[in-house]
Formats: sequence, structure tokens, C-alpha cells
Amino acid sequence: MEEIFTCQFRKASPYNSMASLHRHDMCELYFLSSGERRYFILDTVLTVHAKGFVFIKAGLFHKTSFSGSSQHTRYVANIPSSWLSGAEDVLPLFFAVDDVPFLEVLFSQLQMEADNIDEVASLRARGLAAQIVSQAYREWKERQQPHDPFIDEVTTYVKTNIAGDLTLDSLASHMGYSRNYFSSLFHEKTGMKLSDFIRSSRISMACKALERGEKVSSAASLSGFSDAGYFKDVFRSVMKISPSAYRKNAERSGKWVSCPVRTVHDEVSL
Repeated sequence: MEEIFTCQFRKASPYNSMASLHRHDMCELYFLSSGERRYFILDTVLTVHAKGFVFIKAGLFHKTSFSGSSQHTRYVANIPSSWLSGAEDVLPLFFAVDDVPFLEVLFSQLQMEADNIDEVASLRARGLAAQIVSQAYREWKERQQPHDPFIDEVTTYVKTNIAGDLTLDSLASHMGYSRNYFSSLFHEKTGMKLSDFIRSSRISMACKALERGEKVSSAASLSGFSDAGYFKDVFRSVMKISPSAYRKNAERSGKWVSCPVRTVHDEVSL
């Protein structure tokens, strides 16, 4: 049976943004042909510039949002994890690298194989995808660039205090800014609301706890939810599955479960 893969090229307006966090059961390869975008992956915010590349392993929930005021064009491909067999232990869960224009030709060729399916399309696409990931990974390894110190500090504080009472006031005070200036600066740098960032970080922590076999009540407490009922509602709204079902699936498979509602075919145009 031929393995399904997708690769699309799209142009989008400046403020186009994904409706919500999502994840799917294939790896995502993203190449920004022009413009600038924000990527939120797990509990990390990345800025992707023109000719930049992002790799995301299957099962990680993520979202893109606008950055700047110009339109953007991008390629996004989703490939089976099996296409990267042998490199699972080498590749990180995700990585991003700027200024890799030579990948654009490979993406255009991958798109052609996705649009013109024949008996050898999957074979050639697999080789192109492996070439894209391997070349991007080498570039990333060679050119580790520092992150935005503001975002790094906020992320570290949120991770450290995830089980506590995280608020706009507490974060603004920690960073030494007024609440209004901090809120504005955070939105400018990440393209998302602080409340969404904290909620997503909490859900990420809860997922990790459930994957370790923690009880639902324990996962709620560890991720900063004092009300178990509210935790279940928030978890289901983000993950499209209940915490108990997520825990059972993780226990059974030992892997991240695939979102049963939002799949690669349901992806919102970036």
C-alpha cells in the first residue's frame, strides 16, 4: 500500500493565523518562502524568517500566527514518520533554521510529486523529504542561533512555576515591566495572548504527566489546575480527547496519540 504524503504551496494574508493548536500523525516540514511567521510548538515560541525551515515530529501540538505586516508564502509538507526511519534518535522533536534558500527547489519538486501521483511518486518523494530533513538538520547543527532572551525568560518562568498561580501581573512583575507594556510586548514577539501561552504550556505539562502514567487528578495538579473538572474541559477543548482516554492510549502505545478530529487534511491555511 502506498504511503500518503502531502505538500502544498500557499500565499496568505499578513494576519492569517491558525484557529487553534493542533497536531497530526505525520511529521511536518515547513518552508517559509517569503514573509515572517511565529511558530508555537509544545511550550516554545519560534520566529521563522523568509527562507527558513521548521521540522516537527508527529504528535506534537503546534500553531502558527502572524509576525509583521506583510503577506507570506510557504510550503508545508506532511510525511510518514517511517520515511525517516533510522534517524528517530538523532532528530530532535522539532527544530528551526533560518536562511536555507536551497531547500526551496527541493520543496517545489516534492510538491510536484504530491500533485502528480503515479507508481513512483511516493518513492521519489521519500528521497526528497529525506534530503530536505538531513540538509536542514546539518545546517541547524552548524548554526545554532540564540533565542530571543525575552521569550526565553518568560518560557523558563512559566515552566518553573507551571503548578502555581501564573498571572499577567506575576509575569510582568518578574520581568520588571508594567502589566500593559508586558502584555503588549509579549503579543508583539509571539503573536499570541499570554493566557493562550499559559494554557498551552499547562496542557503540554499535563500530557507529559499522563504519558508517565500519572492519574488524571495528579496531572491536573502538576500542570496548575486546581479544579479537576475544569482541567478535563480545557484538556478536551485543546486535545479533542479526554485526559483519561489520552492516558489509556499513551499507556497502550507508549507514544503520543494522534488527534482524532484535527488531522493534516484539516489543517488551516497558514
